[in-house]
Amino acid sequence: MNISYKLMSSLSFEEAHLLFNRGFEGYLMPMNLSFDAFIGRFGNDGLSPSLSIVAYDGVVPIGFVLQGIREVDGQMISWNGGTGIIPEYRGRKLGVPLMEEAEKRIMEHNVSVATLEALSENKAAISLYEKCGYKVEDDLLFLRANGVLNSQLPDLDGYEIIRIPAAQSIGSKLFPSIVPWQTDASNTPKLGGEAVLITKNGEVQAACLVRKKCVFGNETDSITLFQVKENGNEDALHTLLAFALEYDQPINRTTYNFLKGNGRVVLSLFASGFENTPVSQVFMKKNF
Repeated sequence: MNISYKLMSSLSFEEAHLLFNRGFEGYLMPMNLSFDAFIGRFGNDGLSPSLSIVAYDGVVPIGFVLQGIREVDGQMISWNGGTGIIPEYRGRKLGVPLMEEAEKRIMEHNVSVATLEALSENKAAISLYEKCGYKVEDDLLFLRANGVLNSQLPDLDGYEIIRIPAAQSIGSKLFPSIVPWQTDASNTPKLGGEAVLITKNGEVQAACLVRKKCVFGNETDSITLFQVKENGNEDALHTLLAFALEYDQPINRTTYNFLKGNGRVVLSLFASGFENTPVSQVFMKKNF
């Protein structure tokens, strides 16, 4: 083998799309994206061809790491949005050098924290990332609850529910800065996200980031929950979730890459009727 590395910008989008689908071929959760969906990931998820790395054997592209960077609270944070090697080159110990090359690229941009997610079942990938210095920070849950969960929403009893566009929470202290990439407030606005707050006497008791799918003038179709930050006021937490996730409506509800470490929130969701799905991931982080 004659392995070399270049930026993904060295490929046409058509070539990159083909490499991406081949790189995930046969995995635990194969991704076979359409061309438009693949291109959309760069804009929707903040990925960059000029930060992403491609491994070549001679002139043949054989593997990749998709990467993006964002600045949060004055520090540069990166995300590995997908690592793949085409089937005929797997098992040749190419993963670690590919990750090291990708790391060199983000270090040129003064990244202090690198993040990624991996399927919980993909022990080989998790082991690879651990060899590269990443540590598992938390498990990520994909929960669901369909239909009416509570026919009557709780009495607000002095609380106030406030809804704002997710973009307005960027730069605030409403949510933590180091979270799974696609659940961050800077990512959810692209998906129609909103922040829902519960306050009492002007003080925020809890807040969550959600995405509501609905057509103007029609009832809500579904809601996805990304994040919750709470201060230990369980009454406020339960009330917030009931209103934000519309427990009184016959809709579909899911969580996406939701941190299991939010213990009180997870218990509240389970108590309200949420269930596990077959999908789970781990959130991994490396500090520089």
